[in-house]
Amino acid sequence: MTNKPQSRGEYLLVRNMAESERLEMQFKAWQANIGYLLHPAIKTHDHMRIADVGTGTGLVANPSERRKIWLRELADVLPSTCQLDGFDLSDTMFPSKENISFHHQNLLELFPDEYLGKYDVANVRVMIAALSSNEWEVAVRNIITLLKPGGYLQWVDCAAHEVVVKGVPEGKRATNAQHGIDLIQRTMISAGKTPNLVALCGTFQKSGLESCEERIYTLDNPETRENLTLTVVTGIQHILTAALNLDKLDEMQTIDQIMELKEAILSDLHNVPCYYFFDVHVVVGRKA
Repeated sequence: MTNKPQSRGEYLLVRNMAESERLEMQFKAWQANIGYLLHPAIKTHDHMRIADVGTGTGLVANPSERRKIWLRELADVLPSTCQLDGFDLSDTMFPSKENISFHHQNLLELFPDEYLGKYDVANVRVMIAALSSNEWEVAVRNIITLLKPGGYLQWVDCAAHEVVVKGVPEGKRATNAQHGIDLIQRTMISAGKTPNLVALCGTFQKSGLESCEERIYTLDNPETRENLTLTVVTGIQHILTAALNLDKLDEMQTIDQIMELKEAILSDLHNVPCYYFFDVHVVVGRKA
């Protein structure tokens, strides 16, 4: 694999409307299994200030369909007196929405003084494709600086390289579905995107947070299984596309090859049949 220099927080996914739509579908599937936007340990009040770090789309810019993800869902359930701020390295997918502010920020760099110590909650979701294994502690320490004393850091993530194929009937094989996961694993390992999520709670504690807790949710809700599987398939396509664009994919040389693999995976999922399966980790900690 090409040894192209890696930048801090290099994003191993595409940034376009198709990825925005995938993230929204993924969000809904995760929520059906997790069941809350803010961890039960986090008590809400009328004048909360909440930071969503690595916010991505925040909400999808399509008013007619009113697609929603974390910030928009939260705005719907919290009092209007609460201030919600989204931070992301790229503003490509920032929508325009009143009462929710968006700011350009790399979470691996120090936040401007105006945001330090201002937030009751800092939320982070799905950094698996953005952070290399040696960057997670730096990110945690930077995000903690946003919190007021008593404020909470909430981190929701998955180990994309640990996705497995399930439901294969006895005597059948899902060769293409498994190949897609194997290729993603090799690609993410090569790009350094394989953190040990089980260690995240320990990183919280090491960084000075208190009352740290980890919950692991198995995403096996039958009602959302098909949509979750589709997000994995599209995620494979988008990760491989990003890796190809970054010269980090030697096993395929063209977008056409990636699309051929996607179609072969979809054929396996339909004809075998089978589905993709993984866990989501929710970790919280409170600033002293």
